Amino acid sequence: MATDYRKLCVELFGTDDVAQLREIAEKTSQKNPRNAGRKKRFSAAEIADMERLRSEGVTVNEIARRYHASRQVIGRYLSPKPREGCTLRMNYMFRQHPCTVIDLDFLNRRVFIENKTNDLLHRAFGVNEHPSWEDLEIFLQDRCFPKSRGNCRQILREMGLTDYDPLQIVEKTQGRISEDNLWIKFQYYPKEAMAHESH
Repeated sequence: MATDYRKLCVELFGTDDVAQLREIAEKTSQKNPRNAGRKKRFSAAEIADMERLRSEGVTVNEIARRYHASRQVIGRYLSPKPREGCTLRMNYMFRQHPCTVIDLDFLNRRVFIENKTNDLLHRAFGVNEHPSWEDLEIFLQDRCFPKSRGNCRQILREMGLTDYDPLQIVEKTQGRISEDNLWIKFQYYPKEAMAHESH
């Protein structure tokens, strides 16, 4: 009895169209047609373009779509882990746009920054590219209510704080003040998960 190959193709592949069968054969001959399991590496120029798009307000999801990658992968390129010794990252934001990334090493009182905007008014430390720990303290004080405020003690109690600590206050308020649309996003890194490379 002769085999009906057209019928067999329909049963196995859902079609007997020659062009479609060739396409199926080509795909199955490839070891990994979708590059499954492989993480695409982006060039320095592509990463710079991602950062430019992000600074212009393009969302991470949209950048991921443009580069045919997942949001998580793009997020890792746009927010690499901090230097060794840094356990806190503060992202100084204007609305939803990152302006300055601030990494803190509390043990050695070191501050590392990366500006994401050319607008000096939206940078955490203005023209200062290498802020000291004292500069950081001044920056934090500027993002919270003054210690001399009459109802300071009451505000601290409402926040669940016992002392006037600008870092703790800013963490509670996200550094928001009525004068502008700037705020701070906090991200803590446990020591065992810290990266060993620098920015």
